[in-house]
Amino acid sequence: MRATIPYTVVIIGGYGGMGKIFVRIFKDYGWNVIITGPSKEKGEKTANDFGVKFSDDNRIAGDADITIITVPIEKTIETIKQVAPIVQDGSLIADFTSVKSDVCDALLKYTNTNAEIISIHPMFGPTISDIHGQIFILCPLRTEKWMPVIEKFLNEHKAKFVTATPEEHDKAMSVIQGLTHFTYISIGYTLKNLDFNVRESRKFASPIYNLMLDIIGRILSQDPYLYAHIQMENSLTQDVRKKFIESATSLNNAINSKDEKNFVSIMSSSAKHFSDLGNAVGRSNKAIASLHEELEFLKNNTGKEIFIRHTSSQQIHFGNISAVDAENLELENKTTHSKFKIANIEILKDAQEILNVQKNVFGITKKDFAVLLDEGIDETLITEILNYRKYGLEIDDVYIKDIYRSEKFKDNKSVCYEILFVNRDMETKEAEIRKFLSRLGKLR
Repeated sequence: MRATIPYTVVIIGGYGGMGKIFVRIFKDYGWNVIITGPSKEKGEKTANDFGVKFSDDNRIAGDADITIITVPIEKTIETIKQVAPIVQDGSLIADFTSVKSDVCDALLKYTNTNAEIISIHPMFGPTISDIHGQIFILCPLRTEKWMPVIEKFLNEHKAKFVTATPEEHDKAMSVIQGLTHFTYISIGYTLKNLDFNVRESRKFASPIYNLMLDIIGRILSQDPYLYAHIQMENSLTQDVRKKFIESATSLNNAINSKDEKNFVSIMSSSAKHFSDLGNAVGRSNKAIASLHEELEFLKNNTGKEIFIRHTSSQQIHFGNISAVDAENLELENKTTHSKFKIANIEILKDAQEILNVQKNVFGITKKDFAVLLDEGIDETLITEILNYRKYGLEIDDVYIKDIYRSEKFKDNKSVCYEILFVNRDMETKEAEIRKFLSRLGKLR
């Protein structure tokens, strides 16, 4: 999956969490990436890590086909004032900000009138490993050429997107982000003020409680300055918080007064308004089941080799499972013994992805196998069978290197297969291939 045109993309704030995600994705897509930021040390390290360029001068955006601003919310408009006037004619400027109305006003006010503008909100945080299935909100402000380019990019990466006006975006986010963050931060703060032992409480917990704690912990682990500005920069969140507090107070009053009828009315009317209860139960059941299934998978594969990805560092680890409990996983290989929090890992189960990791770790080696086959046997069938078994035998590819016929072979032909293996445990794999081929012909 490569772009048809190698556009130059400048990511302002490219060494931040969100910036790094798109540095990798854009580079893999074939776009030329330049990152900027005030810290030369951080910028050059990120540039070296990803094989891109770094500049400590935001004015390099004047050379870009696409300029993306992904800086803290409170610095976005200041950055727009600096960069938007100098972007080149026909180019695109975008931002990744969580609040749109004021930002979009600034983009329209300060951007070169011959450039295009699409304000973008990726609806995820910097801990993801891929944008597959993730949601983007696009606010097209002034665009003809670039909207199809962005849509094509998102479609090819199997991401989802919706378009909205800045006002529609902020109204939706006042609930989707504003209410959600406010509610869960409030619960976390309540647990703190109660001096409640969260870790100990998990011993008594239902699956839903554990899932709620994980969501609260996920939010509390994020950048508090970012979350403060999401609340404070979107003026619509004030009315949402006010309505939440009023609703919580009404429910609290019903409980304190033992007004069962009112309590039931509040819960029932809310359920009726919710309208998606069946799907909500189904999705939450799947989330709970997936946690259980992951643990069962690890327990059932104790002693076997697995490959995992750390969700924060994105680093791949592998080894035989030596120990597993409700929270921890231990892996052993020939050189290391490592312990991981299960909550922080992703188990690689896609066979092709695992094979690609094995190739990167162990390298590739070539081996030739010659076999005398009956003329009636289609030699390509053997390559198809071996490719079908490629993951179990750690085969990268199979080629027919040579077909040799001779009178001494009579009604037979000598076929030489070149097989590319992951370079480990070769004795076992060669023995397996020879056993397979000897059932079809005579090894030479």
